[in-house]
Amino acid sequence: MRLVLAAWLLALPLAAQPTGIQSFHLPNGLRVLFLENHRHPLIRLQLRSTWAPRDFSEPSPSPETKGKVPEGPMPLEPLALGLLDRCSVGNRSRAAFNRTLEERGLSLRLSGEPDGPVWNLDGGSPEAESAFSLLADATTRPIPDGGDLDGQRLRLIHALQEPGGHAAARQEFLRLLERPDLPLEPLTEKGLGQIHLEALQRSISATLRPGRAVLAISGDLNLSQARQLAQTNFGTWNGGSGKDALSSLPSAVPTVSTKGVKRPRTLVASDRMETIIALPARVTAVPQRAAQELLSLWLPRRLGPDRCRIYLGAAGWRSLILAADASEASLRAELSAVAGSGLETKELEQAKALWIADRRALALHPQDQLSLAAKETLLGAGPSEQDIRGVGLAGFNAALRSWLDLDAARILVFEGGRAPGTKTE
Repeated sequence: MRLVLAAWLLALPLAAQPTGIQSFHLPNGLRVLFLENHRHPLIRLQLRSTWAPRDFSEPSPSPETKGKVPEGPMPLEPLALGLLDRCSVGNRSRAAFNRTLEERGLSLRLSGEPDGPVWNLDGGSPEAESAFSLLADATTRPIPDGGDLDGQRLRLIHALQEPGGHAAARQEFLRLLERPDLPLEPLTEKGLGQIHLEALQRSISATLRPGRAVLAISGDLNLSQARQLAQTNFGTWNGGSGKDALSSLPSAVPTVSTKGVKRPRTLVASDRMETIIALPARVTAVPQRAAQELLSLWLPRRLGPDRCRIYLGAAGWRSLILAADASEASLRAELSAVAGSGLETKELEQAKALWIADRRALALHPQDQLSLAAKETLLGAGPSEQDIRGVGLAGFNAALRSWLDLDAARILVFEGGRAPGTKTE
């Protein structure tokens, strides 16, 4: 059925499906995308930001912790997201801020993606001014404090201690895939206790800057109105003092090769058995990116979408994840077989048709199209249709074998009867 839909969509000329997305910059460096839509009296705003690279060289500001902040992938982002979602905003408590949203008929949702926090605000176009003002408050004037941190700490600790703590450890493992250049450590109560408010405030301050963000606007507005509202509400945003220690850090994680680097397994106690194998890859050349896009479509179909998914991490990292209630040996054997067999020409052409159809179908959903455009504006554009058509069978299979480098795999094994956090080489 999907191939029938793909054939129908491929018959449509791509040029007949214009995006209609316009873009401009504010003087402070904030990138803005705008999609005009007068069919419904709605306003939709999305602000995306990217996490600032972590700085482990700064000494801990907390007197009870001597020396440097402990190195390693500490759970900064989960705690920071919780703080941002519940802290006071400017001179208003979170309860008062939420009441204002409700009174205006607006909906604001904060979610965390591998690259950073994403805010989505929806409402009616008569409330456009309030929508811009409240989103600007939430993203440029959050006031995280110690009480918020204590609550978030307890929430994560309870998640670890509950019978379903397996799910919390699993989620943390997936989150850490955004930084394959860092060592993998399981989420523990001790690790949560080592995160202090000052470190989180610095991370949030360094992340919420106009140069690290994109604002996407769609709805019942014209371009002039969108420009004016964006400038009025976000034009004075400077992301904090220029003296901030993280203000000069690069916006992208340095490229680190994982080729041939053997990684130890991480074992976590659980009431059930599960093995997760994650294979990270980072590509920069256009032909490689196009081949990886096609791999992202083909592999879940080959291995089963309930067992395999593709996870796009920060700064261009992408990981193939295979998870199953099976042993590590069986999953390794399955991946080795896939790498050995590769793809046939007919299968490659089907993958190309599906990719092109999915991209053309996106034009039928302007809001999704705008969200993708915002993400690509922030993180870099993906391959074009021409790039996808140009992928050859030999190049595809070479990319497949390179991705399925089991020596560089990150492996999480849930195993009964072991102490949490136990690791083996």
